[in-house]
Amino acid sequence: MIPFTPSDWPQNDLRQAAELLWKWHRNARSNVPSRSVQNEAHRVCQKFDLPLHLVDLQLMKRNRDVIDTVPDLFDYMDSHVGSHALLLAKLAGYKANWAETPVKEFGRAIFLTRSICFLKQDLQQGKHYIPIDVMKAHGVSIADLMNRSPSQNVRAVLWKQIVCARDAYASCKTLNSDLNGWCQRRFRLYWTGGLDLLARVESRKFNVWSKPPRLSLLRKTHVYLQVYSGKVRR
Repeated sequence: MIPFTPSDWPQNDLRQAAELLWKWHRNARSNVPSRSVQNEAHRVCQKFDLPLHLVDLQLMKRNRDVIDTVPDLFDYMDSHVGSHALLLAKLAGYKANWAETPVKEFGRAIFLTRSICFLKQDLQQGKHYIPIDVMKAHGVSIADLMNRSPSQNVRAVLWKQIVCARDAYASCKTLNSDLNGWCQRRFRLYWTGGLDLLARVESRKFNVWSKPPRLSLLRKTHVYLQVYSGKVRR
């Protein structure tokens, strides 16, 4: 579930701009980020009057693939994911200060949801987004996280991640009513779908090893109907 990718944008110029910002967001995490891609993102910012520092800020934590503490996790999410989310929100026209906190919280919510659902794939690539101090508090190692039959302690660690994600969804809930038009409809899809994915993880007893949790076609249809009928979670 990747929100506000280029295909979500209704206007061609915004779609092209979003594509370049996404290109940089992905490239910023590489070992040798491309200067030319960064310059393309800068040009988008100049054209649409977006803050240049939000492009550069995504470089700051690019090598932090292992997170030591909870504050480190929030710092990483805000600098890498939050900065990108703010750029997209401002590109969509939401440049006022009121939007910044809930937009960054939405970035956290999506990042945490994805890191839970794709835990196995991230670990196989040497990426680890569950804080080490949380794992130590529950006596859980990285090897434990790779076990296809999670122990009670592993489930407790994943539950803490889910609680953190749900807190982030709750903190950005106001965007369900504060956004307008296409942006509001797309946000509601991702917001409702993300909460449903977390519920799916719980219903599978935290089994994210056999395959990443996904919403069934029936459930996706239900989410669409919820959103387009104006009924979102309370």
